[in-house]
Amino acid sequence: MKLALWQGAGVPGDLAATVAAAARTAEDAAGAGADLLVFPEGFLTGYHIPDLAVGDLSGVEDALAEVGQAARAAGVALVMGTHLDRPEGLRNAAVAFGPDGSELGRYHKRALFGGWEKATFRAGAAPCRFEVNGTRVGVLICYDVEFPELVRAEAQAGVDVLVVPTALMAPHARVARQVVPVRALENQIFVGYCNRAGTEPGLTFVGLSTIAGPRGETLAQAGPGEETDMILAELDLAQIARERAEASYLADLAALRAP
Repeated sequence: MKLALWQGAGVPGDLAATVAAAARTAEDAAGAGADLLVFPEGFLTGYHIPDLAVGDLSGVEDALAEVGQAARAAGVALVMGTHLDRPEGLRNAAVAFGPDGSELGRYHKRALFGGWEKATFRAGAAPCRFEVNGTRVGVLICYDVEFPELVRAEAQAGVDVLVVPTALMAPHARVARQVVPVRALENQIFVGYCNRAGTEPGLTFVGLSTIAGPRGETLAQAGPGEETDMILAELDLAQIARERAEASYLADLAALRAP
């Protein structure tokens, strides 16, 4: 599988312009041979929207339908970060589309970060997993990846590639530099951590979108802060089996837990 991450931002308050930008990026990713393209947390709507309330996200579902059409036109699977206005309340979400434009699933962020997120969104409670060309893909969002238990559950469920739309802001660059490679290493999977670029009210994003492999190696990493960039990496899925043949953290943990 070839994985692409888009480190950038949409057009604040303009869904049509943001969808158009996403469509162009999808075409570029497909042209580079990508099978799966990931956008950052809140790319479609914007991430940090002070005073966001139920009823403020009109047009998002129509915009998501257009994102699915863009995925189909480019022939690439796609994960889009967005906020959702659901009957039960607002959700911080990621929506996955197949290369045929079909919706593959929706993930609602489970570990809400800080006072604003906790006051604004309802936490999710369920995983989201899907397949792209036979590769099992799982989804987490930002702060979720900082909990080893959530990532381990994905690996135990057979996920080969974990994608993580994120909005990592200063001063927390250590998460991209240190935590993400360790999560890949300790679960012997691939992790694609896709951050925003630029600023939003009161926040400066650190960039450093990262694709890490099952040895904890950095396969690709974008620049810091303001830099808009697409990074790509060819994922050798057979590497997972090779790493686990020597020493499998999952199998050995199961043995340690056995009575």
